[in-house]
Amino acid sequence: MLQETPDSETPPCGSGARVRFDQPLPCGPDELISDDDLERLIEADRRRNEIRQYAEYELFKREAKRMADALEHESDIAALDARSRSLTEFLAEKPAGGPRYDIAELLPIEGNFTLLAAKKTGKTTTTVELVRAVADGEPFLGRFEITDGPGNVAVWDYEMSEDQLREWIRDAGVRNTGNVHVLSLRGLYASLRTPATREWAVKWLRDRQIRVWVLDPAHRAMTGFTTQGDPNDAVLEFTETLERIKREAGVRNLGLPIHTGIRGDHARGASRWGDWPDAIWTLKKDESGRRTLQAEGRDVNFQPADLKMDPNTRRLSVPAFANASSAYQGPSDVDKLCMWLASNPGKHPSKRSVALALGVSQEKAASIMELAEDAERIVIQPGPRRSHRAWLPEHWEAEQKARQEDAQGRQMEL
Repeated sequence: MLQETPDSETPPCGSGARVRFDQPLPCGPDELISDDDLERLIEADRRRNEIRQYAEYELFKREAKRMADALEHESDIAALDARSRSLTEFLAEKPAGGPRYDIAELLPIEGNFTLLAAKKTGKTTTTVELVRAVADGEPFLGRFEITDGPGNVAVWDYEMSEDQLREWIRDAGVRNTGNVHVLSLRGLYASLRTPATREWAVKWLRDRQIRVWVLDPAHRAMTGFTTQGDPNDAVLEFTETLERIKREAGVRNLGLPIHTGIRGDHARGASRWGDWPDAIWTLKKDESGRRTLQAEGRDVNFQPADLKMDPNTRRLSVPAFANASSAYQGPSDVDKLCMWLASNPGKHPSKRSVALALGVSQEKAASIMELAEDAERIVIQPGPRRSHRAWLPEHWEAEQKARQEDAQGRQMEL
């Protein structure tokens, strides 16, 4: 910093001034400096002060951000503190005993589940049956006890129209309709990745004291989480977001119906779907229309069992002592198609011809052909007028060989 000399030492009028500086100057402390040099020194001092002010402001912003992060995650830190205890304290909280379930045999206490099913297998029907069971406190599928009795259940449906969803739930015959809270989201963009939507979801669930929350189907519920990279990363972020909402809202159980391939073995899109749930329920339907349910997971091991459907109410049930090894029920539709093809080696039917041969509708014929192809019992090849023709694999292999030999013979003639 610069210091002026006493008035008695003020130099005569001129272009310079006699000043003293705390820091060394090129011209010495008692020498005259030019106005230009003095202006540069003052500018440098001003710049140092300005830089210091900006630095202090940056430190202020960093401290404010740290405080904001702490406030935002205050509930997370509180949850960590609440869950921190010794093994002695941990074991003393609950008496020794077997596994505890919210749905007997199928879902551990405070557990999450996925319902895996191929298209048109009965995924939505099973979901509606779960909604009815929880709301009324009646056994799920007529067999599995809802251990805490009636409770509030929320179904967020992204797939059906409001009118169709209303009719399906009405047909299920829910008695305690006030326990069911429906949110029809088909055609709406409401990504739970957005902070405002997350906060709204927490309040919505908490205000209604929801015990069981179902989002159907999972792939549409995770709108906004999909990325161009590894789909497993999107699934991880989505399920972690759901867990946080579940905890903050006080939800007990969370369920995600998920589409599979036609064989119904694995969830579409990402292998991480199998890592998250406590229980994986798998619903399958074979070519004869026979449905089975299987469940596996943590303290869950329910072997495949037959499901029966009431055509009037669409209600599903698992009969007592039902299992998937019941008596032979005759040839399936796929078996019938393959037997017909074997008996008619020169014919390769289209969907319409399969329908006529088996005495079923064209829609049913298309489903039979799709199931047979997926099971590698037949191959589908393009036919005349944009049709698709069914072949037995050995017939198609022989046809390809004959075509290849014919092409080679023509080349030799040329």
